[in-house]
Amino acid sequence: MLTAKWMRRVFIVLGSFVALGVLAGAPRGNGAGDGQSGAAAKSGGGVGKMAVREKIVFRFDIANLVTNHQLEGQRSTFHVEYEYAGQLKGAGYDLQGHAVAGDTYPYFQAVRQDLIRYISEYADKKDFYELFGTDICRFVLEKYPQIRRIRLTIDIPAYKEIDVDRSEEIEMERERK
Repeated sequence: MLTAKWMRRVFIVLGSFVALGVLAGAPRGNGAGDGQSGAAAKSGGGVGKMAVREKIVFRFDIANLVTNHQLEGQRSTFHVEYEYAGQLKGAGYDLQGHAVAGDTYPYFQAVRQDLIRYISEYADKKDFYELFGTDICRFVLEKYPQIRRIRLTIDIPAYKEIDVDRSEEIEMERERK
């Protein structure tokens, strides 16, 4: 007669065989046209070779930047979040933020510095913040083909005669081909 302990062992072994059979029959995508990434197989990380859907998002802030937008001395904080356009490769580590090819991850320092420069040199200081933010997003998408989607939140604290904290959020995405 089988004891409860042996019954559990039998079920575990049988369950393992069933699970292996299911996994062996699972579809395997390589990222070509099926919306799946072969990241594990391509990355060299040795994690495995299962097909996965991948979405990599990177975030950073530009805090308390003097923009002089609408009011001389106005400061704003920019919360930047972007999603990569697809399976990219690493380009090595570089604190200088040198330009990289369109199929590699952009250095966030380069994106951040370009944004600070663009914001600081923005020509129409009287633009509505909605237009200002939209132009910032368009600039990033035009300059960095590796980025598919950007979300920008601008926090604008009360200042001088505008005594209300305000914020805006813009999300912009490339058209899918």
